Amino acid sequence: MINLLKSEFLEAEMLTINNELQRLVQLRRSPTLKIAYQEQWETLKTRASDLLSAVSQKCIKVHNAASLHFVSNVHLVEDQALQYLANTPYFPESEYLTKEARIFKLLRQKIVKQQEEAKAKEDLFLQKQLELEAIVKMQQDLIAQLMNKQA
Repeated sequence: MINLLKSEFLEAEMLTINNELQRLVQLRRSPTLKIAYQEQWETLKTRASDLLSAVSQKCIKVHNAASLHFVSNVHLVEDQALQYLANTPYFPESEYLTKEARIFKLLRQKIVKQQEEAKAKEDLFLQKQLELEAIVKMQQDLIAQLMNKQA
């Protein structure tokens, strides 16, 4: 019995199919009988299709068996977990929060605080910029008035 899922077998089969494919592609412009050429292509397609079907069926069977095994194990573990869950004490959230979660929360708060400070600085900067623009505008008006008096 050949194990279809052995990588050596698959590689050998794929190599022979690849070699046959290359040979047929090279023959596309050579003077051969049309029927023989078409028959070789049909044979190659059938071999590749059969190999793919056999491998996919085998993989599906293995996957189904593994899934059934996994599901049966999960149900056994769930049943046991439910038995243990009924006898577990209640712990407040502060006791089961991990150190990483606390650190992450603190870092998030720190980032939010830094963002708020940066926003406040930006607002202050914009306010001062507006004040300076107002002062510059007033000085321009004053200079324009002085120029008009002298003229």
